[in-house]
Amino acid sequence: MSSDIQKLIENVAAEADATRDGPMPAGATPSRPNKSVPVAVRLAPHDVAAIETLAAKLDVPVSSLLRGWILDALVAHRDESIATALDRVTADIQRLRALVA
Repeated sequence: MSSDIQKLIENVAAEADATRDGPMPAGATPSRPNKSVPVAVRLAPHDVAAIETLAAKLDVPVSSLLRGWILDALVAHRDESIATALDRVTADIQRLRALVA
């Protein structure tokens, strides 16, 4: 890394440290473009247990498994065509093969 870039990084870091407890500048608007929103659902206890078992078997967090299912369903119904339906069925078959293996 060149010394100019290193100096710029050090200056920005020093300014950030010096002003971290101060108020936001006038007109500044904080943004979190990737902020997610929690959603609550009600499931039967035996369904939750089955989801937890599957998540453990796949070695993924329950929330990630559920999020993936929801996003897959949204995509599947967004622009449904024969090609996308076949892609979805193919992906489902691959998931089934992974579960059976």
